[in-house]
Amino acid sequence: MASQTLQKFMSPKGSLEWVTITGEGKENLSGKLQYVASLVLSAEQAKAVTAELDAFWAANKPKGVKVPKSNGLYPQMRKTGETDEDGDPIKEPTGNFILAFKTGTTWPDGSPIIVKTYNSKGKEVALGATKIGNGSIGKVSGSYDIYTSKAPGTGKIIDAGITFYLNAIQISKLEVYSEDAGFEADDDEGGWTGEDDSFEGVHEEQSESNEPKATPRL
Repeated sequence: MASQTLQKFMSPKGSLEWVTITGEGKENLSGKLQYVASLVLSAEQAKAVTAELDAFWAANKPKGVKVPKSNGLYPQMRKTGETDEDGDPIKEPTGNFILAFKTGTTWPDGSPIIVKTYNSKGKEVALGATKIGNGSIGKVSGSYDIYTSKAPGTGKIIDAGITFYLNAIQISKLEVYSEDAGFEADDDEGGWTGEDDSFEGVHEEQSESNEPKATPRL
């Protein structure tokens, strides 16, 4: 049965981070595979979204829950360069906010969920093997709804909040994600190339022929 409170949502334009919308997805804390995307919003943009979410929560909050545990918006944090007594990095707010979207990788019948991508003109494009990297600029189309957590056995609601679901992404500026380690050529004479018969790795020519890269027009 479809939710009676699910609301469609079109985000403001922002910077995209940690986008995974193909392949197996990412595993959440419960072990479920999901497609995810995060959008960085300015404080002003976040204020407008928060006002919308506050009104939605006031109209639809579960009985007995006054304050949402989460509304899908989180302060963006950055490392200060210092560490605490346990050696963990100390972080501070940047002043921006993160809006987190997610969706499952398959429908209940097992068929795959496709997160569509669009260019700046609103035309659907296929990215192929190209991955959206951090710093890409765009909007996210999705929806949001109330979620609840219940106590085992009793079914009593112990907390609730708002969660965002991911449907599609419009890309205004694409920063292509690359797994290139960033090494430059070492021109020392006699340097190792891995091209002798004793090395069983994949040569550059073979790798390029087996893994063509998509070049979407955005």
